[in-house]
Amino acid sequence: MNMTTITKPNQKGQIVIPKTMRDKLHITKDVPLSIVMRGGGIYVSPLSDIGGTAESKDAYAKILHKTKGTWAESWDTLEKKRRILELAASKRRKHLW
Repeated sequence: MNMTTITKPNQKGQIVIPKTMRDKLHITKDVPLSIVMRGGGIYVSPLSDIGGTAESKDAYAKILHKTKGTWAESWDTLEKKRRILELAASKRRKHLW
């Protein structure tokens, strides 16, 4: 499903997700949204599987706790950290042989 629209943010930087898109993705005022900045873009997707039950809300809280602070860093910074971790893991594997 590809839908495209062009919009501009208001004075506060807010944008509106068009109703046709909200309806297609079942986004209501109670659906949490994941907002990710990658490279030169922003990606928004609904977390619709996080429903209204106490158990699912607890799962959502756990996700937020595990990922706290990850959105505060730029994509480039996260990529550099990942690369450092990958190199360290590679060195550890080489020492096992």
